[in-house]
Amino acid sequence: MISDANVFVVSGYAVSKLALVKLMEYFGAENPGLRVITVHPGIVPGTEGGRRMVAQSGIEWPGDDINLPAHFLVWAASDEAKFLKNKFVFANWDVDEMKARAQEIEGSPELTVGLNGFPRVVD
Repeated sequence: MISDANVFVVSGYAVSKLALVKLMEYFGAENPGLRVITVHPGIVPGTEGGRRMVAQSGIEWPGDDINLPAHFLVWAASDEAKFLKNKFVFANWDVDEMKARAQEIEGSPELTVGLNGFPRVVD
């Protein structure tokens, strides 16, 4: 039996975020004229949700500055980030490193969520 109540809080959060990631990926695929990028903003302790996540985790966490996701989203909306179409990224990832791997990222299932190992062809 699981006795830690935080497990249920985290599991519900994780399941809802996974559903959102896949929903946005399908929405982007069904609307090819749109650039859909799902962005995890990081943990911003200056917000109510961020404070709660840090407190519930029991881990000392300096968190991310609220300007980080704001600036990242401005960049993600630029043509420079078009290779991230239908991808899932974190605002605190290194933009220069992603740009250096743009072709690799764009032409692969990398930065998507899937069921790895599931047979794609049934004989």
